[in-house]
Amino acid sequence: MDPKEAASAARQIIGSYSPADPDPTAVALRGVWLQATPTGIDLARAEQFLGLKTAGTPVPVLKAMGQEIGKAARKRVADFIPLARHLWDNYGREGRLLASAFLGPMELAAPEAVVPLIYQLAQTCLAWEDCDQLAMTTLEPIVRKNPEGYLDCLGPWVSDENKWVRRAAITAIGRLPMKRAEYTARCLELVEPALGDPDLDVKRALSFAIRISARGQVAPVRDFILAHRDAADADSIWVLCDVIRSMTRVFLPQFANLLPVYEAWLKTADARTKRSVESAISTLRKAKG
Repeated sequence: MDPKEAASAARQIIGSYSPADPDPTAVALRGVWLQATPTGIDLARAEQFLGLKTAGTPVPVLKAMGQEIGKAARKRVADFIPLARHLWDNYGREGRLLASAFLGPMELAAPEAVVPLIYQLAQTCLAWEDCDQLAMTTLEPIVRKNPEGYLDCLGPWVSDENKWVRRAAITAIGRLPMKRAEYTARCLELVEPALGDPDLDVKRALSFAIRISARGQVAPVRDFILAHRDAADADSIWVLCDVIRSMTRVFLPQFANLLPVYEAWLKTADARTKRSVESAISTLRKAKG
């Protein structure tokens, strides 16, 4: 079953949905995504990696289903919240990714009801995949549509006690400059409190957010690194090195003048940071030519 067929099947199922009892609809939707599950996937290994029961259904299939459901859900937001919760809580990886896909249109229609729900769901994430899909397909749309109204709301999320809430906010904020370049400096300011966070999932999200911001404007990203040239903790230095190591290649020459910053870190680098700093230095030297 391809994404178009799955979307058509989802549309038919939603026609009989009742918010008072979402499980029959969830069961029927599961039957659709199981038909789209490819063979040959090591599901035991995938479940161990994701921390969620999974059928291995491709993301494009789940997104197509979710987008179709979203056409009805955005008109009846309160009615579809029970289905989103039920799928998220009880139907593993596929249920979470499907719920994320139709929560996006619901958020745009009624952000005051859906953004608090996203915060609740983020606290129960189990892996990078459900967290990132929640951030990109559910949280990001309203941030992109109304940054003045919702960027500042996400600020406290970056320092939340739950690491998945932090990662979701950092991811959504970091992706905004790709479409709204004028917000690059503001987005970097908002994610800055996460610099020094010891959690690896958060560090990876922060590195992504900083370097992806360069697709909006390069100068604020370069200034961000310079502003933290006196960083001494291993977690901050790892992030700032990973930004360079993973930077879009075409932008790297614009960071070549930061080479002295990284060479200075190498002089005091401990075992945890030395290899990261050396890798960043090598990348910058190649970019400098």
